Amino acid sequence: MPRRKKDLNPAQKDLLDVAVQLRTAPCVPALREAVKKWRDGGYKGATETTRLLLNHWFKTDRRLLNGQPFAYHYSQREAMETLIFVWEIEKVRSRKALLERYAQNLQGVRLPPYDEFARYCIKMATGSGKTKIMSLAVVWQFMNAVREPEEMAREYARTFLVMAPNVIVFERLKTDFAGGRIFRVDPLIPKPLEIFWDFDCVLRGAGERAHSEGMLFLTNIQQFYERRQINNDDEPEEMTAMLGAKPPSQKLEITDFGERIGRRAAHLMVINDEAHHTHEEDNEWNQIIRRLHEKTLLTAQLDLSATPRFQKGVIFPWTIFDYPLKQAIVDGIVKRPMKGVAKIHEAKSTIASVRYKPYLTAGVERWKEYRDQLKPLAKKPVLFIMLNETDEAEEVGDWLRTKYPNDFGGGKTLIIHTNKTGEITKTDLDKARQAAREVDLNTNPIKAIVSVLMLREGWDVQNVTVVVGLRPYSAKANILPEQTIGRGLRLMFRGASVGYAERVDIIGNKAFLEFVEDLEKLEDLTLETFELGKDKLRILTIAPMEEKKEFDIAIPQLTPSLVRKKSLAEEIAALEVMQFDCMPLPLKEGDTAEQNFVFEGYDILTLKKILEREYTLPDPQTAQEVIGYYARIIAKEVKLPSQFAALAPKVSEFFERKAFGKTVNLEEMAVIKAMNSNVAQFVCKETFKKALMHKTIEEQEPKLLAPDRWLSSTPPIPWSRQVYQARKCIFNLVPCGNAFEKTFAKFLDNSDDIRAFSKLPEAFGFAIEYTDSAMNLRNYYPDFIAVDNEGTNWLLETKGQQTEEVSHKDHAAKTWCENATALTGTKWRYLKVMQKAFENLRPELFEDLKVLD
Repeated sequence: MPRRKKDLNPAQKDLLDVAVQLRTAPCVPALREAVKKWRDGGYKGATETTRLLLNHWFKTDRRLLNGQPFAYHYSQREAMETLIFVWEIEKVRSRKALLERYAQNLQGVRLPPYDEFARYCIKMATGSGKTKIMSLAVVWQFMNAVREPEEMAREYARTFLVMAPNVIVFERLKTDFAGGRIFRVDPLIPKPLEIFWDFDCVLRGAGERAHSEGMLFLTNIQQFYERRQINNDDEPEEMTAMLGAKPPSQKLEITDFGERIGRRAAHLMVINDEAHHTHEEDNEWNQIIRRLHEKTLLTAQLDLSATPRFQKGVIFPWTIFDYPLKQAIVDGIVKRPMKGVAKIHEAKSTIASVRYKPYLTAGVERWKEYRDQLKPLAKKPVLFIMLNETDEAEEVGDWLRTKYPNDFGGGKTLIIHTNKTGEITKTDLDKARQAAREVDLNTNPIKAIVSVLMLREGWDVQNVTVVVGLRPYSAKANILPEQTIGRGLRLMFRGASVGYAERVDIIGNKAFLEFVEDLEKLEDLTLETFELGKDKLRILTIAPMEEKKEFDIAIPQLTPSLVRKKSLAEEIAALEVMQFDCMPLPLKEGDTAEQNFVFEGYDILTLKKILEREYTLPDPQTAQEVIGYYARIIAKEVKLPSQFAALAPKVSEFFERKAFGKTVNLEEMAVIKAMNSNVAQFVCKETFKKALMHKTIEEQEPKLLAPDRWLSSTPPIPWSRQVYQARKCIFNLVPCGNAFEKTFAKFLDNSDDIRAFSKLPEAFGFAIEYTDSAMNLRNYYPDFIAVDNEGTNWLLETKGQQTEEVSHKDHAAKTWCENATALTGTKWRYLKVMQKAFENLRPELFEDLKVLD
């Protein structure tokens, strides 16, 4: 056995491996651990508003109007939690403080020369949803500003400036923020907080409709200053000698946003999209922000970028969260890049279409495979070709139109010219903006885009399936590898199917593929490969089949049987605090109550020790302060913050008559002190929570919306996982999430007493509301549906193990079946099939499974 080398300590490893330093920022690892502990501890120290928002965003299931589930993915949750933790909990207000507290390795890190306000960077891989983070940050800051007590609220922002680096990015952001669209479409605001949402979004060149508490201004940075058109050096020396040096171009605010922001009294948050442009401390972008801060205090500057790196590749040290491309690929948040390999020799020719013909042909043929495979899914693939020079792009564009007139003739090929830094030329800007908005639409004719240098950012086309790179990339271009590949990473089937792994195929000459390899090194990533011309593309499409109509199954649509109450005033008023099950709290140390006290299995000493670090209480002067404080906590715990006023009298009654085992005078300082202990807070909160939690969800009588919603109405969906070709299923293939589901599908297909069955695709949109252990409303998506020979409809769930969450789903499914049976007259039943029980039973007929019911 070879001898193991002695391990180097971490510091030595970092010195020897520069890539380690390039892969993430110095504060990210420690912050990730700190945020995890904070999350696991229940968001200790967060405001009532922040807790309510976090619960609504990340612990409550929601569906869009089309029935599809909506959920922020975990990286968006982590990014938002990190931002809240750093600003609200740790109160880090400068980059120096951030580095001193969390940087694990400060080697090569220089303190910024300007550090007057909080500045954080969030690194999110291209296509992973930076705009969602912007909207979450805005709602978090604004809701705290208008809802929390004044002493806290005044630090939060009510005014927001979102800045883009160019018009293309501005146009993309405009789609989300114009008219406040993202705040209406995304489930950002909990119903109890909707009354506080007085907010307006103003775009560059637009006026304010009316005064509002909150305001978001959206523009691109160029609107804040006039670029110098002529450099001083352009004037002849003789003129300079006679007239003196030409004065610098006057800065002109084309937009009046700066003045309008200055007139607003509230704090300002600046959000920079594609913020890698801000890496130079003295550039005009950063100077503008510092000037804004002089007039309107900045709560924070938030930089968002997929590539927040300096020219040498090091990530901005003020980065607080890093979601790298590698992880985004693993998580299926973006397409998986695949490198096409082949032995191709470039022809010795100055004509681009001749020199690069093998690469171009390979790209077109691969695009045709996508075209044919995506046709059943009604999706149009886009081919992207990058070249060296403007003349090459024009020549290759003509070659595509001439050689493939049916696919790329006329307006089906778009040529976009960019300059040497990757910016779109002014002459092509309008058509580039239009293409960015419309190219994914099936009604848009464009199927190929030819560009000089890859578009750097803001080009959020989702349908790019093949990228052909035919140019060497140099440092002079100021383009980072991920910016290049990133143009093809956005998902085509975003949110439509959790069972399909999308890919984008990368084809290129040696110089281009070497550039791709730089990305692999930078991200510690190894891209998979395919052999051009041999490894054929195959996209499985799950779709209902007309010839299998006899196996179609209808599911009735019922109104929800569970809804969250908007008010608990009547329930709270009816509470009998004297009937609460809790032992008397001690009034002073060492009394009889303290010696006999037990709460949820803990004695007083144990509970004190447990709560010692969990509860930090204000120092009250009156009993009403304590009562008000506790009422807010209870209202937050039962997720009905508006019930604070109704709770306060009951909390007062609890302490006056019940809590201490006798009636006490709440004005006595000894009683106030006893009420203010961490044990008293915990017992009060848990006792009221126990009494109210199950009252927050209201069961209502369901109604029948539609008796027949057929599985055959499901739109075609792509699929990459296991499938089973069944005889008695309406779909061409049964999509299976795992091996047990495939085994179970085969069993149902072969059971003589089953007339028809199907896996329930998520795209069908059938879900049952239930409440989890924390009384959050969730959506449950059953696995299978089947109809037996007697006409009974079955909802079937396959499980590997039983959990408390599964028990809640079981109850909800049984209730739904009872309601469906009563409303339709057709018998519905629910059955859960545990994997071990199924394997031990070895059933031959569906009837055999009924012993598991």
